[in-house]
Amino acid sequence: MSRFAIRNPYFIIVVSLFVLVLGVNSLNRMPVDMFPTINIPVVVVATFYSGMPPEQIETDITSRFERFFTLGSGIEHIESRSLPGVSVIKVYFQPGTNADSAVTSISNLAMAQLRRLPPGTLPPVVLKFDASSLPVCLVTLKGEGLDETKLRDLAQFQVRNQIAGVPGASVPQPFGGRYRQIMVYADPHKLEAHQLSAMDVVRSINAANLILPSGDVQIGPLDYNIYTNSQLDTLEEINELPIKMVGQAPVRVSDIGVAKDAQQIQTNIVRVDGQRSVYLPVLKQGGDTNTIAVVNGIKEGVKHLVDIPKELISRVVFDQSVFVKTAIDTLLHEGAIGLFLTSLMILIFLGSMRATLAVFFSIPLSALATFIALSMGGGSINSMVLGGLALAFSRLIDNSVVVLENIYRHLELGEAPEVAAEKGGREVALPVLAATLTTVVVFFPVTFLYGVSKFLFSALALAVALSLFASYIVAMTVVPLFCARFIKAPAHHGTPSSEEEVTVDHPKGRFTWGERFNVWFNNRFEGFLKYYDRLVAAVLRRPVATLAGFAVFFALSLALFPLIGVSFFPRTDAGQFVINLKAPTGTRLSITEQEVAKVEDIVRHEVSAEDLGMVVSNIGSVPDFSAIYTPNSAMHTAFVQVSLKEDHKVGSYEYMARMKKRIAAELPELTTYFQSGGLVDAVLNMGMPAPIDVQVSGSNLQAAYNTAQKLSAQIRTIGGVADVYTPQDLDYPALKMDIDRTRASQLGLTQQEVVGNVITALTSNGMIAPSFWIDPKTGNDYMLTVQYPENEIKSISDLSAIPLKAAKSSEPTRLDMISTLRRMDSPTEVDHYQLRRTIDVYVSPRV
Repeated sequence: MSRFAIRNPYFIIVVSLFVLVLGVNSLNRMPVDMFPTINIPVVVVATFYSGMPPEQIETDITSRFERFFTLGSGIEHIESRSLPGVSVIKVYFQPGTNADSAVTSISNLAMAQLRRLPPGTLPPVVLKFDASSLPVCLVTLKGEGLDETKLRDLAQFQVRNQIAGVPGASVPQPFGGRYRQIMVYADPHKLEAHQLSAMDVVRSINAANLILPSGDVQIGPLDYNIYTNSQLDTLEEINELPIKMVGQAPVRVSDIGVAKDAQQIQTNIVRVDGQRSVYLPVLKQGGDTNTIAVVNGIKEGVKHLVDIPKELISRVVFDQSVFVKTAIDTLLHEGAIGLFLTSLMILIFLGSMRATLAVFFSIPLSALATFIALSMGGGSINSMVLGGLALAFSRLIDNSVVVLENIYRHLELGEAPEVAAEKGGREVALPVLAATLTTVVVFFPVTFLYGVSKFLFSALALAVALSLFASYIVAMTVVPLFCARFIKAPAHHGTPSSEEEVTVDHPKGRFTWGERFNVWFNNRFEGFLKYYDRLVAAVLRRPVATLAGFAVFFALSLALFPLIGVSFFPRTDAGQFVINLKAPTGTRLSITEQEVAKVEDIVRHEVSAEDLGMVVSNIGSVPDFSAIYTPNSAMHTAFVQVSLKEDHKVGSYEYMARMKKRIAAELPELTTYFQSGGLVDAVLNMGMPAPIDVQVSGSNLQAAYNTAQKLSAQIRTIGGVADVYTPQDLDYPALKMDIDRTRASQLGLTQQEVVGNVITALTSNGMIAPSFWIDPKTGNDYMLTVQYPENEIKSISDLSAIPLKAAKSSEPTRLDMISTLRRMDSPTEVDHYQLRRTIDVYVSPRV
């Protein structure tokens, strides 16, 4: 290889320039992220049926899908959450499975199962996820004079549409705010007076508000498109809509209620720095996208929003790219320092700038060749790759140093530079290759890892292996060629082991500063080697004592092992933290908001103003797409995100410890669980909120929950445990309505009619009989629904008095005439693992 390089210098130069140019280009084009791509595909299937309780969601939707999904190939396991009105199923595939084929497979199975779902269920949404599908930032929106309905409308139809086009970004629906709806608020007393039910109003409105084409007509030489007023355009038209005729007099919507441009019942609140607001989470689309580029693109898009009111204030917060950039910059900084110190040591020991330059070539060429190979393999620039290169930097020059030293030996023997370079490289080719292979083989056990560890450490091992092989090629080609062309005579003394007087090979009348330093250093180093020779001789004279001493020292070092903490990954200060909390089960949204406000006050008291960046709270959940991205399950659950400034003085873990004590002392009614909220923990935990998840499975949910509570009590007594948290509750207050089918049938009522009236009265007809209204100004569509006023039902007696009437009957009745109501407890959510009911116990270790 050395002979080939010396005889074909231009080829080696061109290849080196090729590596330089292509390596720099690959470096600029490769995605930048905290971790390498973790190819463990996850497919999420979300299905919605507003108003359906968790246990019904479980039996009627979740379980049916889960059983059908087992037909898919390559599935590792299936998890699911059945929430009020929402079914979220996560299908985990075997590592390395093609993510696109996984989505296609699950989508086909979901569509095939659709006809077996309850009537009115919205078609399932199938999304592709992986371990890196995590929020990289939040876009918060607020503005003076903009209410929650207007903020959500702007977020949904203006801001989201404009930033969703950022390459690599996935922007779900906004959190917080109120959904704008055209509401027909029906007065139950007026309905009863006019012998009407809520469903009578729904049927009349739906029959008058249709999306139907009217076709065209050819009259004479022209063809005319026909437009009708089949859709209701204004509130006045809705209020004037006749519901039924009494003789010749119509009973209109305005006679039984009023139509308003309002909003649906709010079940989710977002607070930004104590003010009700809205935010849009921004996720990466996959592991091959650039976190920094995504966040920068979002920031640029937010700066150039159009068609928004000037009062709207938008901010990009909880920027995970800051942590990524800091980690990458730190590694680059430490690598640069290591590169400088390595070069300095080579210069000191070799005593020649040209020789140092020859060795120095091995580092950038090897690193750039590594980036080329990683780029061709679809890799990214991440902390593991850069950590591997930083680890290998000192080792990269070893091959070149060995070759260089052997070339110098031949030069000192009086051989010509070309001959010395060829012989020096050829003689050590096999030993250098053996040394390289012994270093690379150390990383072979990485192939036996599995899960997240395999993808993390495989990237590190691959970076080390590629760079070492590249350094071997550089040492065998570039170094001999450089020496043959630019080093004409040795510039340092013979090997120290010769124990000859240190001299300079070509004495001159005056030495340069570098030459004088070289002579001084070599004299001192020669003295050190002589001392080392005496020490080795003394050790060899006492082999038993030496080995015994080292054995004792080794045994004493093992005694220190229990004092050293054990962790899968070093703890990192993410500059933020998250407080998950639960109020007493069944707490109304407004009361939970008050509890969250108290937690926010504690945050502002405990976190100094110089360190506090922003406080964002998310309370409750909504039965729509946002349920996929939130840990909240009901109105009594919430999480508070706290961001610290980049130059914060106190670490996030210290603040978490302080907050934990204050909340436990001042708000004992709250159950809390703290998370770092950082990208590192989220990826390592595969998106789970805790590094340890103890699952109790069983068909009897109450028995499993009781066992989980006993386990939680025992786990809390273990030293080193910081938090123990069970997300599920089984005591959510509920009412069981038992309908007397015989009595209902005598009155001409069916189960569907009764339940439809109850749903409409309480939560509108949005799911059972939807109708849409198109805003003539913007073209945006909103639901047109019928419902009782929000504060109309204040007691069980009010609920029992809901008027009912069969579709073709004129005899009205009331709910309490055909049914009875009784109190009961119900679960807040029902979770599955591998189709079995589970209760989770999240455990967080003390750090």
